[in-house]
Amino acid sequence: MFFSKNKNHRFAVLALLLLSGLVACVKTEFDEPPAGGEPNTLDPNITIAELKALHTTPGGYDRITDDYIIGGEVVMDDRSGNYYKTLVIQDASGGLEIKFNDGFLYQTLPIGRTIYIRCKDLLLTDYAGLTQLTGGTVEEGGELKGVGLTETQVRTKLVKGAYNATPVAPREISIADINPSHLSTFIKLSDVEFIKADTGKTYADAVTKFSLNRTLQDCSGKQLIIRTSGYSDFANVKTPGGRGTVEGVLGVFNNTYQLYLRDQNGVKMDSLRCGAIDPNGPGLSSLNEKFDATTNNQDIDLPGWVNVAVQGNRIWRGATFSGDKFASATAFQSNLPAMETWLITPPLDLRTQKTLSFESSTGFWRHDGLSVWVSSDFNGQNPATATWTQLNYTKPPVNASGYSDFVPSGNIPLPQFNGKGYIGFKYVGDGTTNTTTCRFDDVKVQ
Repeated sequence: MFFSKNKNHRFAVLALLLLSGLVACVKTEFDEPPAGGEPNTLDPNITIAELKALHTTPGGYDRITDDYIIGGEVVMDDRSGNYYKTLVIQDASGGLEIKFNDGFLYQTLPIGRTIYIRCKDLLLTDYAGLTQLTGGTVEEGGELKGVGLTETQVRTKLVKGAYNATPVAPREISIADINPSHLSTFIKLSDVEFIKADTGKTYADAVTKFSLNRTLQDCSGKQLIIRTSGYSDFANVKTPGGRGTVEGVLGVFNNTYQLYLRDQNGVKMDSLRCGAIDPNGPGLSSLNEKFDATTNNQDIDLPGWVNVAVQGNRIWRGATFSGDKFASATAFQSNLPAMETWLITPPLDLRTQKTLSFESSTGFWRHDGLSVWVSSDFNGQNPATATWTQLNYTKPPVNASGYSDFVPSGNIPLPQFNGKGYIGFKYVGDGTTNTTTCRFDDVKVQ
């Protein structure tokens, strides 16, 4: 009995050793592809641009009947979740989206991997104008729908080449230079910023998983959409408020260009916004603002000026009458229980004696909504945290049934400070009783 028990013990130990060996051989995570990748046995015989030119049925499917082979480096994968079951590859001629039937492509086909595709019997199609390579079609509701490359097609059609630990660099262009040749390629934009309305907003809706658009602009006002999936791992990251660079892959949707980020690291905006005045600088020695750069019925966004709501959601807007532009604020039809908005000048050098002058007008007068203030400790963001001194000025006549003429304020002495000062035009009102429209123009400090 003792010998038999010992024998069973030896068998148990052996079984445990074999089991532990099997467990040790199971890979629970995918490793990064090794440098150099797998040997390549294919040579491209057509460029990506030439292959894309074979798609001649907009919104339809063109089967590739020749033994074409393309090759390109992956410049976008699905690691961050901003793309789904899709890769983008590019060669020297251009880029192309490749649709797959399965996801988690980055585990074997990450950014930096060169791949080669035997294209015969695959299909070229497009989604809202963006050309794609796909594996086949299925009929749904009487319509053909694209199906990405299946597992079998991946095994027979796709060959993995070298893995580049230093992936291809983005092509540096400006928003104005964007054209169809840049579609599905990795690009870089410099000296761009998110429009004011889109700063501090999440890239997408991580709760509902809705994709959202945010708008970039350059210092000349040219704009481009950044499109982000609600499934991306940076959907709830907030957009920066400065100016800098953006890297991503260019797409298009019904003739509107859209940029897709690889991840949040593609955005680096640490510089002052276009036209902004350095808050650490000495301040302006003079000011002459006529609001000629504003747009009628649009929120005012002028270099160096701060336009902010302390109560409510309305801020100062541009307005026009008889070709003259000016700043305007009103609580009329706002339904707001309280409204407070400030339009604050860029920092001014008030180390010497200076005077302020402007013109103002009211419309459909119900209350004194406009007041003018000066501060030396405004932080450039929140007027509620600053110390303000009210300034007296000549007010326009009351007109309860229309608009008054613009009236000069008179020359208003400004206090001297050891450094910079700010002048704030403050409007208060509400949506029921205090609904006066207040307007001002021709702000001068000299």
